Amino acid sequence: MNRVQAQYIARRKKEDLSFMVVRFMKVHVLFSEIYAEFQTLLNEGGDFGHSGLFDKITKLEEGLIFDIKEKAHFLFRSEKPEVGEANGVGGRFTDLEKILSAGQDEKADRKNAREIFSALRKSLVSKSIDSYIGTGFHLFMILRESVYQLEYYVPDYISELEYLTRIEGLTQEIGYKLDEEEEHELDHIRQVVKLCQSITSDTKELATIALKRCMTLFHETAEILRHSIEESGSNEVLVLNLLKERQLVERVYGPGSWEALLEHMFRSSGEAGMSGVQQAERFVRETCGNVEGLDG
Repeated sequence: MNRVQAQYIARRKKEDLSFMVVRFMKVHVLFSEIYAEFQTLLNEGGDFGHSGLFDKITKLEEGLIFDIKEKAHFLFRSEKPEVGEANGVGGRFTDLEKILSAGQDEKADRKNAREIFSALRKSLVSKSIDSYIGTGFHLFMILRESVYQLEYYVPDYISELEYLTRIEGLTQEIGYKLDEEEEHELDHIRQVVKLCQSITSDTKELATIALKRCMTLFHETAEILRHSIEESGSNEVLVLNLLKERQLVERVYGPGSWEALLEHMFRSSGEAGMSGVQQAERFVRETCGNVEGLDG
């Protein structure tokens, strides 16, 4: 790879990390709303027919989640060293073990140890983000299919059960005597309806489990992603976008997290008395060509 290609890849990674972080936070907020809506429907009896949840989940997957997964693969899978490569995790642990065993008196050893600790942390965070986002994507597919079943098939199963109940009630009410063939057909209907009731219950249970697991993954991914964000103070694209998304950041990470996040990003380079926001604003004004909307 020549210098121009390397610069292009480095710039693209900065942009993709920024886009991935912002889109993930947007998905986190939107999915929290879907989660609340699903729980409300369950509490009100579980009638998902015409709820519109399937369309919302599908739009979320097609519009944002797939793109987040692809960006995560590009950002973090491309960083993995080849098996046996000297700078792999195993090699770093070996180097760290040698340094720690030799003592910590030499400044050079201290510097090397810190660099290895940093490299190990980055490697672990990168693998974890890629793993969590990949797992979340596939689990989201299970949720989408389960909600589709709840919204489009389960109402039909419920209707079939109602028809069976009405048929049996009507025959008893009017004293209609079923002949052998009619009884045979009705028995088949009973068996099918029973199976449909079973799949209805299983589908609702599977959708509920998938929904809760997705929500847990969103929370855990947000925390792991935070480690990557906090160490990206040199990424002017990400910093600029974080400055513009205070409300979004605090909806995901809680009140006060916007300032805390930016402060941590510039903990080693800021001046005394400057807030994290002030340091971030100064940084992007010095490094970004376009800061339109920052003052707004």
